[in-house]
Amino acid sequence: MGDARFTATIRSWTKKLTLVQELIVLTGVVLFLIGLITQDPLARVIALLASGGALAYVIVAVWHLHRRTSAEITDELEAQGLMSESESHAQDPEQTLRGEPSPAEPMPEQGVPHMKVPRSDAPYEYTAADFCDLDEQVFARDVGPKSEFGYLVKKTLTVIKEVNFAHTAAFFWVNRDKHQLVLENYVTDSTQFASHRRREIGSDLISQVAMTGTPRIVNQLNPTGQSESLGYYQNVEAVRSFAGIPIFFPREMGTTLEPVAVLTLDCKGEDAFGRETMMMLGHFAKLISALIRSYTGKYDLLIDSEVLRSVGRMHAQMKLEFGLHNIVRSLAEEAARLVTWDYITVVTYHESSKNWLVQFVMNRLNDSYVSVGQQIDPAQSLVGGVIQTGTPRIFEELQSPPLPRYYRAERVESKGAMLVLPMNSLSRCYGALIVESKDTKTYSESDTKILEKLVRVAVSGLEIFALTEVVNNYVLLDETTGVATRKFFMERLHEEVQRAKDFGAQLTLVMLSVDGINEQLNRLGKEGFDFVLQNVGRMVKSSIRHYDLVGRFDFNRFATLLVNTAPNEAYLWAEKVRRNIASNVINLEDKSFSVTVSVGVCGGVEEASDVELMENANKVLSKAIEAGGNMVRVF
Repeated sequence: MGDARFTATIRSWTKKLTLVQELIVLTGVVLFLIGLITQDPLARVIALLASGGALAYVIVAVWHLHRRTSAEITDELEAQGLMSESESHAQDPEQTLRGEPSPAEPMPEQGVPHMKVPRSDAPYEYTAADFCDLDEQVFARDVGPKSEFGYLVKKTLTVIKEVNFAHTAAFFWVNRDKHQLVLENYVTDSTQFASHRRREIGSDLISQVAMTGTPRIVNQLNPTGQSESLGYYQNVEAVRSFAGIPIFFPREMGTTLEPVAVLTLDCKGEDAFGRETMMMLGHFAKLISALIRSYTGKYDLLIDSEVLRSVGRMHAQMKLEFGLHNIVRSLAEEAARLVTWDYITVVTYHESSKNWLVQFVMNRLNDSYVSVGQQIDPAQSLVGGVIQTGTPRIFEELQSPPLPRYYRAERVESKGAMLVLPMNSLSRCYGALIVESKDTKTYSESDTKILEKLVRVAVSGLEIFALTEVVNNYVLLDETTGVATRKFFMERLHEEVQRAKDFGAQLTLVMLSVDGINEQLNRLGKEGFDFVLQNVGRMVKSSIRHYDLVGRFDFNRFATLLVNTAPNEAYLWAEKVRRNIASNVINLEDKSFSVTVSVGVCGGVEEASDVELMENANKVLSKAIEAGGNMVRVF
């Protein structure tokens, strides 16, 4: 085994010889042979000495090479944490040269696995994680183009920061309409970065790039003026160099190029950026501009599709229950899906009171705001001014408005922004849609264009509703149920209330509604529910006297006028009608079912008008519905 080890050592030495060292060895061998065969003693001594010197030179060179290689391996192992400091000092190069194990590293036993120390020249093994975010799910989820764009911008900023050895890289949108810089994304090593999204365009370096469209490089920033020159650190950071370039996005050919965004970079070293930095950032700016073009198209398509879906939902709601309240409610709810809001209000004109009234209100925060039924001032209010001019208006800040929003005594604490859109047809103004946010400068022209599409749908519905009301004024019977129309019923109610007052007769009004209207509509549809109303109307009509009157007061409500009838008698009559309706089986196509009704009874009192009688009957009907339905309540 010793001979084999010696042979292996000699072989390893031979493999380490260079060409020059091999020639020296060959020369030494030749001189050694000459020394052996020559007869001259002087020549023999010189030849043997030269041969020995050549061999000694080669041995010393190989020895130094081996020691240097061992030291390099030891340093690398220490750097990787694979060898402790004591082990590195205990490692004997001579033992390694002889192929013997060191005392600190015993030979592993046979069959026992041991760790192999990687060689310094071993190739690096790449994995998929070096080239792809395996845990990133932004493209796997339906997050929309805005989130995708923000993700790609952040990745781009990461690359820019790393290749330029920067401290912070950030991307700001330029909003010229609102005179603001809007932070889209940033990558930084600082804990002092002020991540608030919006800031006013001022005199700082980023604002200069945004307004002039000219790149800026500053390689000796003054720390004392950092808050004024940069503005995106909460406290002073040790940055000394800054670079900012504009990003352009021409929407149309031939238009004046103005920056839509600014790409910024800063570094802690002085003179860190130069011409080559500007050229490289220019390529990144073109890349981001291409991303903006791609995702702007996607975002526009997304908005158009959202508007179409909102329009479809509005049509479906109006088809389900066609009325003034349902039209304005669907308009407000769909507007809330498309724009930022804290308050949404719809104002319409009421013929009965001859005033502009608040028809519908959505209050996200449930704080002090205008209420439903409130009359507005058409001459001395912001909403009234828009209704009179018929032109949409954006109020970017309501800190100290010249006029109140709706009326002078209103109590509204919000000082944010408001968008008012008139609801105009070709010949008439039906009111206005008002959207308000607590944040200033929230709305833009694009928001106006989006909401105008919804307003046009609502105006079409209001126009059809108004024409239907006009037609109904000349019709005595409801087309669907065969009972009297609301207008005819109200005229007759007014006459009977006056007659009862003049002759001291008793008069009772009964209001009736079908229970579970939403469930019935979802299960049967509009046509099926109309069939239910026909059955209910027929049963009520068949149970009254020929001088009494039943009319369709609303989509789901019937009103019955019982002449010369006391409230207790009306209660008995109503209870009988309720039981008959509940026990009646309705057959519709292949379905058999029954429905229940809630009933409110209100008797006429002295000096009570027809309007008060109707309001009291509605109140007691609401109590019956709130109590669970299928019951009769008396006022």
